Amino acid sequence: MPAFKLSLPGLSIGIGRSPGTQRFRSAAQAQPVPQRDPLPPILALEGTPDPSLRKVVEEAAERLGAAVCAVESVAALARDPDLDAVVGLILTVARCPRDLSRAVEDARKVLGDRPVVAFSPQPLFASPIGSMPVDPSFVAPPVTVERLLFALDFGPGSRV
Repeated sequence: MPAFKLSLPGLSIGIGRSPGTQRFRSAAQAQPVPQRDPLPPILALEGTPDPSLRKVVEEAAERLGAAVCAVESVAALARDPDLDAVVGLILTVARCPRDLSRAVEDARKVLGDRPVVAFSPQPLFASPIGSMPVDPSFVAPPVTVERLLFALDFGPGSRV
């Protein structure tokens, strides 16, 4: 019932909530929300790697039965409503070694126990002894499908 009503001959104005408003809201709330089909496994790719690296990523994703999905950043991935479908993340943005370690650490906070791999565009150290990255999630050249799959740790007992 309106809180205030003004009646003139042939005109009726009411101010307040109309009785039909509550019924409309209840009907809208009672309708079931349509469920989305589950997404296929997603291998997220941060950055735009050169075509040869992109080919390696796509082949690895194909072997895993996953789709490749590009993301702008780890922060954008964290806000993505489809984050649960992500089975791994590959970081390809060029970073210095310290920033690379931080990026992997930040990504691990977002993804939990899902694998994170960072492409290192070059060996992380100048000396031959330290030419291979210490962290197994860092893949230095030459990047192959097998090395990428090893870094993602998708072997027997795969999480995909």
